[in-house]
Amino acid sequence: MAPPRLTSTSTSTRVSAHRIGSLLFCPACGTLLDLPKDEQDEIACHQCGRKEPASSYENLPTKTYSSPNAFPSTLRQKRALVQNKVQDGEAAKDRDPVAQEKCQKCGHIGLSYKEMQLRSADEGSTIFYKCLNCGDQTSTNN
Repeated sequence: MAPPRLTSTSTSTRVSAHRIGSLLFCPACGTLLDLPKDEQDEIACHQCGRKEPASSYENLPTKTYSSPNAFPSTLRQKRALVQNKVQDGEAAKDRDPVAQEKCQKCGHIGLSYKEMQLRSADEGSTIFYKCLNCGDQTSTNN
């Protein structure tokens, strides 16, 4: 969206004065202008010396736009990191290895499995099986 423009006739050529948000810019050289004091009638550019009537910039509506990415926060970054890890974990669940074992409930051959260390380190691990057909779950201790 283009910045709001005002036409100024303070010189012989017609030049547009610039205002972006609450910032005022010199229409001749583009230098950032100081905001006028209450008693000032003109705004003078310190770079090129051009003077603009202060009334040119009065009562103009200011529209601002932003997006969630415009103001990054550590909390938002941590939340995104946790969400990515959870999604990666869910994707890993879908890719559990499959053993060519028979389901005790429905007889289907093909059980996904995963191994977890639930007991102390000097004892064996526990293997959890899940039937790909009926979803029945069993476990065995190694």
